[in-house]
Amino acid sequence: MAGEKDRSLSESEVETALKAWSGPAVADDFVDRVMARIEAAGAERASPRRGRLAVWAMAASVAILAASMLVRTAMTPALPPGTRLVRFALDVPHAEKVALAGSFNGWGRRIALHARGHGLWSVHIPLRAGQYSYVFVVNGHRVMADPHAEGYRPDGFGGRNSLIIVGSSGVAA
Repeated sequence: MAGEKDRSLSESEVETALKAWSGPAVADDFVDRVMARIEAAGAERASPRRGRLAVWAMAASVAILAASMLVRTAMTPALPPGTRLVRFALDVPHAEKVALAGSFNGWGRRIALHARGHGLWSVHIPLRAGQYSYVFVVNGHRVMADPHAEGYRPDGFGGRNSLIIVGSSGVAA
């Protein structure tokens, strides 16, 4: 065919060539045998793969669980003996920020409370056994006593501070 010019075949020439071509000899069950082998090979590969996938999924789950336990433990350090975690909370619906100041930290640095929704603000702080005075500071300037305090003390400026008594076994009134 080298050296022959490319030319188009007529329909009758194509029909004649197709009738003359016998094609490869294929057994009648050839397709069925090929499909059976493909399915068997897929089943052999899928089973170990599923098993390996299940093992990896299980290992990943255990790793995630262990990591979350380590993170939780690291985030909640053990309290020193005689120290209790005390919750301070205030309900002020229209506040933008709420802080806590008290004798437990020399009235210095204010401790920010976290908004819990629907106007509730709260924070947990570690305190040793003893009596403490404290106030809430709303929006950076409004000082208010805790309406649910165990007691009150004069603040020395004509107002009052809230009082909390932390016992050795927890908060006691």
